[in-house]
Amino acid sequence: MLKIKTIIIIALLLSGSATFGIYRYMQTTKEKREEPSRDYQSVVVARADLPMGAEIHLSDLVVAEWPQKCAPRGAFSDPSAIIGRVIKTEIYAGEVFLESKLAPDGSVGGFSSIIPIGMRALTVSVNSYSGVGGFILPNTHVDILVTVPSYTQKEESKTKMILEDVKVLAVDQTFERKGDDPVSVQTVTLLVTPEQAEKLVLASTEGKLQLSLRNTADRSIKSTSGTRLKELISKQNRVITSRAVKKPEPRVAQINAGKEKNVVEIINSDSRIEVVFENGEMKESKKLSR
Repeated sequence: MLKIKTIIIIALLLSGSATFGIYRYMQTTKEKREEPSRDYQSVVVARADLPMGAEIHLSDLVVAEWPQKCAPRGAFSDPSAIIGRVIKTEIYAGEVFLESKLAPDGSVGGFSSIIPIGMRALTVSVNSYSGVGGFILPNTHVDILVTVPSYTQKEESKTKMILEDVKVLAVDQTFERKGDDPVSVQTVTLLVTPEQAEKLVLASTEGKLQLSLRNTADRSIKSTSGTRLKELISKQNRVITSRAVKKPEPRVAQINAGKEKNVVEIINSDSRIEVVFENGEMKESKKLSR
């Protein structure tokens, strides 16, 4: 009986130890699942698509866990830090909010909030020709040319590129880009510095503007001197005049000269003639081979 009791006690102890071990293992596993990994960080992302110029509300935000190695630098971790701010570019669902995508603190919503400090928005009139067939859309970049006529000498009329790599803020009243399909517009609003605004207003008053669409990845600046009408005409209408080829005059070569007998060779363009003179009189002539 004593052995049976001992075996029962040992069995109970072993089963209790096993049960406790399984419980501790499951508890530790649960804690690890609930505890955020140190390799992740909280970032604020957009809950839905937000248009340019929209004011951010709490309902627009959601906090997500991103791997630290993939989280963009400058991301926000606290939603309250950006509530009330205005975005200056379109933001899509799941996109991380960054300071570079927000208008300066204190900006009000709408179109004016997307104009950077120190810059100006200036609108110019365009048509299907000067507006590159409707392919100028918000956030594209253009060069601006002006043609200034000469009222005294037409040949002095000149076309000059006055501004380069200018960003388009809006076409007509639209400052959101929806696809790349061409649209018919009457006005284009450009982002310029105050100095560029002065040039643009003067050019639109004195001449005719033409926009030139450029690759958005091309940031190069080309310095040009402009083209005058007289230069264009002279380059396009060069006339090459043909000059008549004069037949060479006959050459006379004196072959042999003496007091009584002279032999003279007459060379034409297509023949040679030998003439013999005696005492000043022609005695003989014969045609020679070339």
